[in-house]
Amino acid sequence: MARQRTDNAPPQPHKRPSQARAVFTVETLYDSFVRIWRRDGPDAATTRAIAEESGYAVGTLYEYFPNRTALLSGYVRYCMDWLCTALQEGNKAREGDDWQTRLQRLVSITLDEHGQAPYFDRPMLQMENTIASPTRHQQTFQQLVETWSACIAQWPDYPGPVDQATVNTLVLTLWGGRRYSFLVDAGGDLSHRVEQSTRMAQALLAAEGR
Repeated sequence: MARQRTDNAPPQPHKRPSQARAVFTVETLYDSFVRIWRRDGPDAATTRAIAEESGYAVGTLYEYFPNRTALLSGYVRYCMDWLCTALQEGNKAREGDDWQTRLQRLVSITLDEHGQAPYFDRPMLQMENTIASPTRHQQTFQQLVETWSACIAQWPDYPGPVDQATVNTLVLTLWGGRRYSFLVDAGGDLSHRVEQSTRMAQALLAAEGR
């Protein structure tokens, strides 16, 4: 069934890849998009240029994305999917871990302390309102909240349960701060920011778990 949308809804990807070959194709297109965006600037990242950079025919790109706006929308969703998967992997127990240690890892991943997340910058953030509806923003936020909630639920030594509103506050503080840092070019030592953010998160969750 074709996806229903209003006239004002931003263009979206035609389909989400599931087979390994399709996943590889789309990730290659994203890689090419980012290379052009960083090397030549956002205006240079046209669908034709992306297809040429990737080595695929432009028709292959159009199988997944009707235009550049839809490709950028798909890339933003890809970034969020990557983050949620990284949080789940980072939350896996290691010998000697307590909940505070696992929390620190999740904060580090959320703030991208080690620069492992897919590329994202201020122009991408500034374009988000042209590629995502308010409903889409809410769905993205809820995806991250649900991932954090599931991670916390796996801490056997945490004296929870944790209230949903508390997780909302935690995610808004961490994720909102990271996003805003793109706009203000926040400098300073990111590791120090992660350390301070972890302390705030520990205080919030410790109070909730009493």
